[in-house]
Amino acid sequence: METVKVKPHQCLGDLALQGKGSMQALFDFAVVNNCSITDDLVAGNTLLVPDIAVIDKRIFQQLRDAAVIPANGFTAADEAAMKGGIGYMGIQIDCRVS
Repeated sequence: METVKVKPHQCLGDLALQGKGSMQALFDFAVVNNCSITDDLVAGNTLLVPDIAVIDKRIFQQLRDAAVIPANGFTAADEAAMKGGIGYMGIQIDCRVS
């Protein structure tokens, strides 16, 4: 069975799009890798690619031709790091009370 190496910030949906051209392959990826569709993936890990045909050949080929690697998987820590402001600051971490 074919494998794929997880790139930084990739989620299972990204791998489904990259490997089969459609989010319809999301559950197939989850089943063969024995994980949830919402699991945070670790960059550098190797996952199995389900043994099914490419679902949307046009999208699959466009991503390949443009060398696009979808990466939309952000963790809560990533989201907090991107957002700023008082609602995301921690006392004695991001702001100092004196």
